[in-house]
Amino acid sequence: MFKKFVLAVLAAASLVCPAIAENQKSISIFIAYTGIKPIIETFERDTGIKVNYLKMSSGEVLTRIRAAKGKAQADAWFGGGLDSYVAAANEGFLDAYVSPERASYDAMFYNADGYWSGISLGSVVLMGNTEVMAQKKLAMPKSWADLAKPEYKDEVLMATPAVSGTFYAMVSGIVQTFGEEKGWKLLEAIDANVPYYSKRGAEPANKVSIGEAAIAVAPFDTVQRLIQEGYKVEMAFPADGVPWYIAPVAVFKGAQNPEGARALVDWVLSEKGQLALAEYNTQAPVRPGVKLAPAVQSMRDSNLMRMDVVKAGQDREAILKVWLDKFGSK
Repeated sequence: MFKKFVLAVLAAASLVCPAIAENQKSISIFIAYTGIKPIIETFERDTGIKVNYLKMSSGEVLTRIRAAKGKAQADAWFGGGLDSYVAAANEGFLDAYVSPERASYDAMFYNADGYWSGISLGSVVLMGNTEVMAQKKLAMPKSWADLAKPEYKDEVLMATPAVSGTFYAMVSGIVQTFGEEKGWKLLEAIDANVPYYSKRGAEPANKVSIGEAAIAVAPFDTVQRLIQEGYKVEMAFPADGVPWYIAPVAVFKGAQNPEGARALVDWVLSEKGQLALAEYNTQAPVRPGVKLAPAVQSMRDSNLMRMDVVKAGQDREAILKVWLDKFGSK
């Protein structure tokens, strides 16, 4: 009788185990990253791990996990603004993982405890619709000071930094570079030309590309995509300082498949993963030795602001409070 019982248990296990194993071959992730489809397909081919992903800005992810009181909503987090990752780590939502690939990276690109690892560097640029600017006799702005000029009234589109990590990097960069008083005065002058603030980081560039306004403040990679798609737009790196940000990757605490999430971290930090980012995305991979496309190299060579990205994350709540007090009604 006991032998029959053991055989029955083993038979049942043989039916259950394949399902468990299959479960471990997939991960779910939140993503805020352009060109992600071929990057994920490359990861799936290289590792055999299937990815289910949901595109969501980093601010939205942070709001979502806070609402869930830290209960894991996915296995991993890929791309977006570092400020939200810093906040999530401080609030206990991320799991520490030090990848063996991290040894190849400059310490400025990762959290020492392993709560996040930087995968690429992006920037904020100015973008103009050439046809709209010609019709309205507007010159392409070349600096933040230009963007505050009265001739651009209602022609500047931006996203709210309360949702978009890219635009939070812009605000933090301006405040850090110009100082509290001058930085906020500059942002107030620019605000006079902004009719409303979008809820998505790519929305200003997308709207300007189809002629809904003349100028967008936009992520560099989004502008590059629009140029490649043939839209009549041009781009300028602000002469008075280019805000930049690190796109990170992290593992959520309580992930259903932490091993799969860590495999994603290992892969994207590896040379193979960084080459995939360089091929399919126009942010700049941060692993030394990865060759950049000429346009991406021009971004790395631009007048990047002197920014402390960790401080930007730590100051997030204070800066957003000032922002919402000043501009939150738009």
